[in-house]
Amino acid sequence: MKRLFLLLTWLTMMLSTPGAFAAPPPAAIGYLVTNDDYGLGASDTATFFTIAANGTLSNPTLVNLGGEGTGGGYFASSRVSVLNSATTPCVYLSAGSTNTIAGVEALTQTAVGDFPASATDNGADNGIGMVMNGSYLYASFSTSATLATFAVQPGCGLQFLNDISPAGLNGGTVKGMALNGDLLAVAYGDGSIESFDISGGSPVSNGDQQNSTGFASDDFPSGVVITPDGHYAIFGDDSSGAAVEVSDISSGQLTSTVLYSLRSGFNSNNILLSPDGTLLYVTNNTSGQISAAFFDSVTGTVSEGCISRKLRGFDSTFSFLSTLATQMSTGTGSVLYVAEFGQPSAIGVIHVRGGGGKCTLKEGTRSPVVDPNSESLLSIGVVPTLPPGLHSPTPGARLAGSKSKETR
Repeated sequence: MKRLFLLLTWLTMMLSTPGAFAAPPPAAIGYLVTNDDYGLGASDTATFFTIAANGTLSNPTLVNLGGEGTGGGYFASSRVSVLNSATTPCVYLSAGSTNTIAGVEALTQTAVGDFPASATDNGADNGIGMVMNGSYLYASFSTSATLATFAVQPGCGLQFLNDISPAGLNGGTVKGMALNGDLLAVAYGDGSIESFDISGGSPVSNGDQQNSTGFASDDFPSGVVITPDGHYAIFGDDSSGAAVEVSDISSGQLTSTVLYSLRSGFNSNNILLSPDGTLLYVTNNTSGQISAAFFDSVTGTVSEGCISRKLRGFDSTFSFLSTLATQMSTGTGSVLYVAEFGQPSAIGVIHVRGGGGKCTLKEGTRSPVVDPNSESLLSIGVVPTLPPGLHSPTPGARLAGSKSKETR
């Protein structure tokens, strides 16, 4: 009886203790989305991965888009654009060979349509880059060298409005784009940069087109981000080393850039600012590494930070690194994801630690995560964390591969 009493007492205590026998709390659900960018006659697809609370990627789900990609292209031209919405988040994915942009409802992972621009817009050579706000999506077409404006429609639709034909001072076309408020900044990849006023929807030049400071040393701006407060535009350069440039845009237009050469890494087309604005992440596209530089949001200065080891599989299973994305929208972003262009392609997973003037970038033990549906992955995006249980994707199927084009 005494043993039974003790057993019952123990069970009562355990059952009354919060979490004693409870299952671990469900992981917060978010999605990492790839533009699989199939070309050569294959239908383009997107792959949705579930993001667990610890940053782990799993359950790749295939979504058929209907268009046809280019199988390669410019590093800094983002082929994935995410519209954050509390009720209906949307993902837009460009297909360069068919000159269309697919809209996908993120929660249901349902493709809602392929939306064309004008008959003269063409992205067959090196794809279609995109950037957007809540009202408009801007798409740069690599072959026609045009910049199209779409109005965002309910249900993840798009309506083409018009296009313009911007050109770099040295013959370049639009590579990277970033926007904040009424300002759209572009990098032409030829050493020149420009900004546009988008207060009326369609871009109108601010009359500030110029060669960057790095142009004189063969450092050509390719990617671009804008600080959340709209004070600075930061450019990632196509470089023989690794270089970034900063322009003060607090006046509403670009000013002369300040060039910062980073000690390590090779190439720096793709950049991303951490959510708290303290770290500038740099993809060393052709040395298979990720760098982080410290950024001072008050002065706009950049200083040396840290660099990862070469990521697993570099020069064996993948050849280039490209777009970056963070798991979280706060702090350093916690986990950093990077697109790996290879056969098959994959997503590198890098854990970030920062503070006290120091940082580390360490590849996760389960990295890289193979994208079973791509051999030419250049662009990824993250749909913000969703409440648990809204949707749980199912594993996707593998498509037949295609030979990748040269990436630059």
